[in-house]
Amino acid sequence: MQLGSGTLLFSFIFSLLPSQYGAEVLYNITPSHPLSEGQTLVSPGLIFELGFFSPKSSGNKYVGIWYKNIFPLKVVWVANRDKPLAFVDTLASLRVSSNGSLELVDGKLNSVWSTNDTIPVSLSNTSSVAALSSSW
Repeated sequence: MQLGSGTLLFSFIFSLLPSQYGAEVLYNITPSHPLSEGQTLVSPGLIFELGFFSPKSSGNKYVGIWYKNIFPLKVVWVANRDKPLAFVDTLASLRVSSNGSLELVDGKLNSVWSTNDTIPVSLSNTSSVAALSSSW
C-alpha cells in the first residue's frame, strides 16, 4: 500500500499523552471518534502534537502538527494551509472517513482537506485509527 504525503506523518497506532495546553486528549481517531477543537494527539516520544490552532492576529483556524515543547509554537505541518477554517467554526473535526482517509470537515460536514488514501473501514471497525509518529 502506498501512502500519501500527508499520511507519512501518521502511522496506524495512536499513543497519546496529556497535552501541555490542557486540551482533552483522545486515545485515537476512529470513524466513530474524531478529533475536535480542544483535543490533541501527542507522539509517543513527546516530540510532536497534532490539533487545531489559530495563529496570532488571524481570523482563521488550522489543523497542524507542532513541536510539543518549543515556545513560541513552532508549527511543522499544516493540513488545511490553502483552505483555512473560520475561527468561529467550533464544530470542525478531523476524522477517519468512510473510505479510510484522514479527513478534516468543517462544522457543516463539508470536506476541507483529506489524505486521499483509500482504506476500507466501517463504524464498527475500531481498529482503523490514525497515529502521530515521533520521527520526521
